[in-house]
Amino acid sequence: MHMVNMEETINLSEIYRKLKMIEQHMVTKAELNTALETVMVASNEDTMGQIRESEKDIKIGRVRKINSVKDI
Repeated sequence: MHMVNMEETINLSEIYRKLKMIEQHMVTKAELNTALETVMVASNEDTMGQIRESEKDIKIGRVRKINSVKDI
């Protein structure tokens, strides 16, 4: 028979508090996927170049409004 001493006593309140603390620091799968997509885009020079060019076009007004697929 195994005896439990005071050091091995399980305090449910303490376990709950620690689990809540862990939960606060966890990220969701969706958040992780978003972060990975951001890293992939940022590490692709061609994509980043296209983004920079698009930002320049927007600044100088080289844009047009698209209302339907036919406008594309």
